[in-house]
Amino acid sequence: MMALRRRFAALFHDRTLGEDRLVEGEPYTLEHVPGVLALERICFPAPWSLELLRQEAVARDHAWNLVAFVDEDLAAYLFNWIVLDEMHLLNFAVAPALQGRGLGGFLLDWMLAEAARNGYHSLSLEVRESNAAARGLYASRGFDIVYRRRGYYTDNGEDALVMARSLDPAGGP
Repeated sequence: MMALRRRFAALFHDRTLGEDRLVEGEPYTLEHVPGVLALERICFPAPWSLELLRQEAVARDHAWNLVAFVDEDLAAYLFNWIVLDEMHLLNFAVAPALQGRGLGGFLLDWMLAEAARNGYHSLSLEVRESNAAARGLYASRGFDIVYRRRGYYTDNGEDALVMARSLDPAGGP
């Protein structure tokens, strides 16, 4: 496997503004924990703990964790674990002000292309059954529901839908 890119700068099309905007990504580190914790608490009914976010900020061979900035403000983050030739998306959040504007799709497309470029064969994730927006985004990128984890979410016992898709290491996502 090749080394996953740890930094990027690219343009995404902001559907609300009707213009391209710069998004910059970099590795998730301890300095990002306060901002990610704040975004986590806004985006999720059962946010990750401060301790768990600190643990994910430590660089490890099996983790590929990124933060993304728009206009120098923390806009999103993606936490992935790598298991052999597969990636698993652990956590993905976009700031509410940027949801539905194209940033999440852009980051997901970028991540899929980067994973395929590096020889990974599949990507999987869990999503709340009630999270129609996220499910729609994943389905629009070729993810299929492959399994239901009953009572997965501890805050309310909601089921998680495991979604997965294959990647073509030779030809991209």
